[in-house]
Amino acid sequence: MTPSNMPMKKATPSFAEPHLQVRNIALTLFAEQGYQSVSLRKLASALGIQAGSLYNHIASKQDLLFELIDEHETDLLDAIEASVRSNMKPAEQLLAYIRTHIDFNVKHAHRRSITQLEFRNLSPEQQGETLAIRNMQADILSNIIQQGIQQNAFNPIRFKASETLLLAMLNEAAFLVSTDGNTVLDDIIVSLQTIITSLLVRTPTSRRLAAQ
Repeated sequence: MTPSNMPMKKATPSFAEPHLQVRNIALTLFAEQGYQSVSLRKLASALGIQAGSLYNHIASKQDLLFELIDEHETDLLDAIEASVRSNMKPAEQLLAYIRTHIDFNVKHAHRRSITQLEFRNLSPEQQGETLAIRNMQADILSNIIQQGIQQNAFNPIRFKASETLLLAMLNEAAFLVSTDGNTVLDDIIVSLQTIITSLLVRTPTSRRLAAQ
């Protein structure tokens, strides 16, 4: 049999492929049923394997949850860093931050859901690592606000309190986008951009009030 008509060999699945399958099924179950409601037996059943076989692919259910949450927070941080460029003005950076934060969380709804709702089920060490990434996300917003104030582009406000409020608004905004089409992603983004910029960005009126 010549090489041209020899049957092609099937590619041997790598370890990463079954692990990815476990992750995907777990993500759906955790998001739709809740982490505590999904036992290893239920996860294994959804995968069509024995519960004991799961340990060939994961260390524990909690480690699997952490992997999903850590990936989401890290990917969100990367997306924000890519969109908020240093050559932008503070107001432009603010708009980019808002759009990226909401858009990313909406497009990764299941990961967003478990990240916000199942954080409490992580170990203290895992929570610490997750919070460190969230703090880096918050630091970018804080730097934008500080730069805007220093450049006289933003109203002089208590930026730490504003940062906390803005992040809470951004996290909740993603939940407002409905699957029935009544609440459109772009409408939410533009509305929140308008609200936040009206609070922060200096206008001739706000400058006059500040001078009084």
